[in-house]
Order: sequence, then C-alpha cells, then structure tokens
Amino acid sequence: MLRAKLRLTRSNQVTEMLRTSVRACAIAIFVMIGVASCDRKSGEAVVIGKEHIDAALLTEGTPNAKSEPSSNAQIRAMADDEITVDGYVMKTGVRGTSRDPRALSHEQWIVKVRMLDNGRTIQVPADQAQWEKLRENDRVKVRYRRGKYTGTVWAAEIE
Repeated sequence: MLRAKLRLTRSNQVTEMLRTSVRACAIAIFVMIGVASCDRKSGEAVVIGKEHIDAALLTEGTPNAKSEPSSNAQIRAMADDEITVDGYVMKTGVRGTSRDPRALSHEQWIVKVRMLDNGRTIQVPADQAQWEKLRENDRVKVRYRRGKYTGTVWAAEIE
C-alpha cells in the first residue's frame, strides 16, 4: 500500500537503501581515519649525532633455519667486547659495517636529533649529501608523524 502511494519499484527501493547505507559507511570511515591516524608534528631540533650503516651483505638464505624457536633460551651477560645499540647487541667492530644487525639492503645515513620543544630523541634517515653537510649542534627543522596512542614516530624527515 505504501509502495503504491510513493510509487517505489523494487529497484528504486534498493537504490534508496544503498544511498543511505553508503553515506553512513562513508561518514564512519572518515571518522575512524580521523580518530586512528597519526598527528603531524614539526619543530626545531639539534643534531646530537650521525651514523652511517653500510648495506648488508647478500646472503643466499639461512643454511640451518629452524621453524620453531628454541625453548631453552638463556639470558647471558654481555661480553667485554660487545655493545648495545638501539636494542641490538653486537661486537664493537661490527657497528656501522655490513655485518651490523641493523643493516638493510641499502646504505643508511642516519641523523640523531633532539627536539627542542619536548626533548624527544628521533633518528631521522637522510640522504648522503644532507648527512655530510650536517654537524653536531646544528639546528634543523624536522617533520614527523606521531601515533596518537603509542607515541611511535613515523616518517621523520629533515626539511
């Protein structure tokens, strides 16, 4: 009866239902992106260090790969010739070389900066020319993204 008065056919009903549903979904998606995204931040920083890491050596594969982690892992004290860098333990002579555990498939030029407004220390990847030009205690402008909930820094760059 109501359909007859409004002159809605079955296809018109489906179209009308989709219009309202799509609008609601689009609004929900935009709200979710706005709530869960990262904050864009920028500010002045002071260069506190620089580091170059060579590209990792190419390996054919892991020769003795185990599918399950060992259940008898034991914590041991660091040896006198070992250092800790960014949570990695390595021999002193390995840092910055192709055997560095942080090495990737390409060379890395890293500038370590301390933000002036909040004192946060950030490692910013740079290109070689920019890395060579910078010196310790130089002031630079840094842009980065910070996760709203975790505070993790993403996509930092020197302007």
